[in-house]
Amino acid sequence: MRLCVISEIRSIAIRVAFLFCFIFLPIACASGGTRYSDPTQTEGSIEWGPVEIQKTVTAMVDLIYDFLKSKNEPTFLELQKIENRSSEHIDTKLLSNEISTNLIKRQIHFIDRAQRLDSIQEAILGKSGLIDSETRIPLGNLKSPNYKLSGEISDNVRYFDGKKVQYLVVTLRLLRLSTGIIVWQDNKKFLKTTKIEQYGL
Repeated sequence: MRLCVISEIRSIAIRVAFLFCFIFLPIACASGGTRYSDPTQTEGSIEWGPVEIQKTVTAMVDLIYDFLKSKNEPTFLELQKIENRSSEHIDTKLLSNEISTNLIKRQIHFIDRAQRLDSIQEAILGKSGLIDSETRIPLGNLKSPNYKLSGEISDNVRYFDGKKVQYLVVTLRLLRLSTGIIVWQDNKKFLKTTKIEQYGL
């Protein structure tokens, strides 16, 4: 009888231990596999990454803001796609978003032409009398951009002595839409030297 009780206790203990591992072990493994870092403190790499993005955004946002404020006029920007003409695969949308986000924080406004039709349709609907007068959108308030912000990323790559040397240039420009004149242009340059033996080159 005593042996049966001991055997039953052992059986229950084994089942409890198994259940504990089944529930909690995956959680422990998952939580231990991810580590978050400060993107401004990350180290550079052979590819385009957080270092290049952060340095480009910091430099360009300051330059663009200073230029626009010196004009002492209301500013509305249209953001054009930044072209990637480099040898790397680069998500330029991420760079564009970082730049526009930081400029908007400084009260530089952007015009999204793709959303104009929605605004026009809403204003027309408001004039029909179907929309409450306190919330309807009045006609004649749409803004036109006076500058277009565009740019590209290009590079020159050389290999020698087991190293990759990359001269990477991010160029941005402002075009005044009323004249078609490029009124501002600047760039951020990177000269990267990376040992590449580990890549089999």
